[in-house]
Amino acid sequence: MSRGNFFLAALLWLVIAFLVIYPLSFLIVESFKIAETNSWGITNYLKFFRDSYYLKTFANTLLLSTLVLATTTLFGIPLSYILARYRQRGKTVFTALILLPIVLPAYAGVFAFIIFFGRYGTLNLLLTDSGLLKAPINFIYGLHGLVFVQSLHMLPFIVLSLSAGFTNIDPSFEEAAEVEGASGFKRFLTVTLPLCTPSYLAGAVIVFLWPFTDWLTPLILGQVDYLPSVAYINIAYHFTDMHRKYMGIVAVVISSTVCIGIFLLARYWVERKKYTGLSKGTTSEGRVIEPGPLLKSAAYLYMCFIAALVLLIPVVLGLAAFSRRWVLEPLPTYWTLENFRVILLETPLLIKNSFLFSGVALIFGVAFGLPAAYLIVRTRVPGRDALDFVITLMLAFPGIAVGVSYLLAFWQDIPLAQYWIIMPLALFARRLPYFLRMAHSSYLQLDVSLEEASEVSGAGKLRTFLNISLPLLVKGVLVGVVMFFIMAFQEISTAIFLYRGGWETLPIGIFLNWHRGMEFGIAAAMAFLMIVIAFILLLIISRIAGGILKAAWGPGGA
Repeated sequence: MSRGNFFLAALLWLVIAFLVIYPLSFLIVESFKIAETNSWGITNYLKFFRDSYYLKTFANTLLLSTLVLATTTLFGIPLSYILARYRQRGKTVFTALILLPIVLPAYAGVFAFIIFFGRYGTLNLLLTDSGLLKAPINFIYGLHGLVFVQSLHMLPFIVLSLSAGFTNIDPSFEEAAEVEGASGFKRFLTVTLPLCTPSYLAGAVIVFLWPFTDWLTPLILGQVDYLPSVAYINIAYHFTDMHRKYMGIVAVVISSTVCIGIFLLARYWVERKKYTGLSKGTTSEGRVIEPGPLLKSAAYLYMCFIAALVLLIPVVLGLAAFSRRWVLEPLPTYWTLENFRVILLETPLLIKNSFLFSGVALIFGVAFGLPAAYLIVRTRVPGRDALDFVITLMLAFPGIAVGVSYLLAFWQDIPLAQYWIIMPLALFARRLPYFLRMAHSSYLQLDVSLEEASEVSGAGKLRTFLNISLPLLVKGVLVGVVMFFIMAFQEISTAIFLYRGGWETLPIGIFLNWHRGMEFGIAAAMAFLMIVIAFILLLIISRIAGGILKAAWGPGGA
């Protein structure tokens, strides 16, 4: 072990200790403080689990997570099978459309679906105007609407994971099953699906944890009896009511504990079994099936149905963005650019802050992520696996936990929260895993012999990295850069606790416009602007990504 690697590891651990472990420890310590006393104990936790209301919110969140996972699994399995196995025209376009929600803010989708599926939304007005309905139907408000919105937002994680799993299965396993008489659905249930278990769990864990982290979607739909929503309300609206404040912090800690517990359980479940076999291997395309005319038509209809639901979000928000009066009408009748004029001329600070905070966070992410990926993949420094584990674990932490812990840790003794730099620092800590997974998978695809040849020829490690490694890593690094920037750009769960006047970003602007009951057209224009930016960046990803996304978020990645 070289002294340079040891120094690098110490430096990276110092950053993690300061920006991750230190603030999160404040959150845990704060949860044990007893209101209006100077004592400590588990009283807050006992009150939480003895209070029927908080138990109800916990049970509601568990139920919501289960329903969202069941829905995404039910719709995701056939969809990923079609995309991975069937040879059909337009598959690339359908794949891009179906994966689009992964980069769209969840709250933007809620606004779009309220406009379209609301009691006096487009669909209900069309049905009642045509005489097919006498009274509006409640399509969106309630648990069913919440499951629908969150399932559509999380569907890409199941599709991406299972598609990678279906592609990586050696065709000889399925062919052997077919020779033994297990064809069609039986072969799928007994051979194909079990072999995809690691890939499925990688996506399923992220899907199941989402309702434990998403506080905004239930609030917009008027559903407050969920753990993250109650935590946000207690902390943000009752900060001076110490009892409710501590109950909110306890709710955040319990949400985080559940997320980390399930994350570790899934990891243990995957690692305790072996899913590989001695075989000839598979191609990068995997097994391809030529479906019959009837099956092909059904597959097209199914893909069109999912793609249409996804496209509703940008289409509806786009229409609302160019209108200021879309009330009790199926479609807007008054068109204007006034919403964009207000954003660009009167509140350009929101756009500037979004790019500034995300850009600075990205610089931190690249400066930290590249050395961290090198250390994890290329060295045997003690603690490198723990470093990888801690950073990856941040995927399971709710954004609300990061925001509250930063507020507690960096307000007085280390007053970073009083300066704007706290915003990019929090975004860096929250979104670092997205860049690290990309850099990590790129390093795994880079043959170490190229670097060794350079060092044997006399080049030092830094020169080898700049002249050999970096040019070969640039493709994966660019994907990581774009993915990190997209996720930081739409972040609101963390930023909502840390922003001050003049630090608002576009997501915060959307939330404030909705929260203050202002004109929806401006919020829609902000959301539409974010979608356009995300879509352009997504095109860049799809152009340069290749198989890097699957490599990064496959079972080994999560």
